[in-house]
Amino acid sequence: MDRRIKASRTQEKKLAKDIGGTTVAGSGAGWAVKNDVRNKTWSVECKTTGASRFPLTHRDLVKAEQNALLDLRRMAFAVEMQGRTWVTVSLETFLGLIEREEDT
Repeated sequence: MDRRIKASRTQEKKLAKDIGGTTVAGSGAGWAVKNDVRNKTWSVECKTTGASRFPLTHRDLVKAEQNALLDLRRMAFAVEMQGRTWVTVSLETFLGLIEREEDT
């Protein structure tokens, strides 16, 4: 198996375990476009690279957001770079998380 595919699958499995979710079979393949990992609330698109940067585009974020909305979930975009994962969410989602945190 190609090492990039193996790294990607490893990232997806770890994130699924971390958020109490599952990996999505066939994500990124065929006409049924789906994000890679999901749980009850979140739909997460995952990318991994060994490089020190990743070209995250508006198109990537909007596509992941649309996929999450079709799945009735919130979107997050996880990028693993050099062994550490960073998660991107919209400002609206981030503010909602902060509001909930302040309510507890």
